[in-house]
Amino acid sequence: MTIHIAQDQRYSCLLCGRCCRRFHVLLQEPEIQRLAALPWDEADQAPRDFHVKLNGYNFFRRRDDGACVFLDAAGVCSMHRRFGFDIKALTCRGYPFNFASTFPGEVSVLARMDCPAVLQNHGQLIREQRHDIEKLARELHFGKGFTPEQLQGLERRSVEMLRDHCQGIVRDDTLSSDGMALLLMAFAERMEKLGATFINDADTMRSVMPSVMANLKQELADVPQIGLGAYDRAYFRQWFTIYCRRDEEATDRGLRQRLRRALMIARIIAGGGNLRTFGKEHPDLLLRRASIFTPTRWQPSAPAAWDAYRRFLSARLDCLQFFGVSYYGAAFFTGLKALFLTYPLVLCAARIHAASQKRTQIQADDVMYGVAAIDHVHGRSPLLQYKAGRHLEHFFSTERFPQLLCSLGKR
Repeated sequence: MTIHIAQDQRYSCLLCGRCCRRFHVLLQEPEIQRLAALPWDEADQAPRDFHVKLNGYNFFRRRDDGACVFLDAAGVCSMHRRFGFDIKALTCRGYPFNFASTFPGEVSVLARMDCPAVLQNHGQLIREQRHDIEKLARELHFGKGFTPEQLQGLERRSVEMLRDHCQGIVRDDTLSSDGMALLLMAFAERMEKLGATFINDADTMRSVMPSVMANLKQELADVPQIGLGAYDRAYFRQWFTIYCRRDEEATDRGLRQRLRRALMIARIIAGGGNLRTFGKEHPDLLLRRASIFTPTRWQPSAPAAWDAYRRFLSARLDCLQFFGVSYYGAAFFTGLKALFLTYPLVLCAARIHAASQKRTQIQADDVMYGVAAIDHVHGRSPLLQYKAGRHLEHFFSTERFPQLLCSLGKR
């Protein structure tokens, strides 16, 4: 098995303990038995009743403050401290790495950006951690890789060529964040219309690509500045709500809780509500105060503020973790456009975060919050794999994409 590791991502644990407080860690029965047999000393004061069953699955028990029962006062896993890293549950050892099968016999690995260390690009390059990553991979099971349907007739060299062109747009620091997003979506749309037969002709593609890019830029410059209507804006808020939900935190699945959640969702869609009701990571702010669709309130952000988002796109593209098993079994162009649709979602999240800090200009920490929030869900939330999620993506990936960015303030 060949393992491709994201080239530019960095990760070294900050010992912030966020993952030990935020996630419900799934446990398999053999892991429970192994951990229950650990030879703790009396002085360790280790929890004996360390797991709990929620909705039919076993998880590490959490204290009232949300922390795992094994997280000590210093913010360190007591199992790790006492018995070493390898004794921990597989989920704990694997985070923040995300493994995915790509081409047959190949796996790619990137680091999730809902981890603060990865988000800050802190520490050692993850490609320099190959030994540890390969060790983890031996404990995992992978599929057979991309199917012909997912590749949509594209040859491998064509997939990599399209990926590289998208990377070039992401890394073009002459483009604003809006300009980058518009060009990426337009490129994906144009390539999908050209089709696999044309794209697989490498010589022709090399000759026409400069004119294709020039034409796309001119077409985007001439796009009418037309925004979305009230219905479409509400539809966008519905889509944004899916990305903000943290259903894994909702251990109470009773009727009363579900009705309460439905009411919270309805308020957000209507332009009100508070994202904090979906999860503790979100700012405590009434949505209407963020002025998402009032672009005149917002000052232009510095280009460097969007560095985290460009890193998010680059890692997903580098590792081809935007279609296939990485995105609900989606085909290449469906997954590619869904990846680029994360821009308005991150933009809205960043505005909400900035507004919660009483700012009218998006800064780097606002974008980092947005990236972490959206990356946490993209390709992972079961809500996005259903027909409604597919429809929302299609709705905003056509001519409505520039209209959406216009409504959000693109000029």
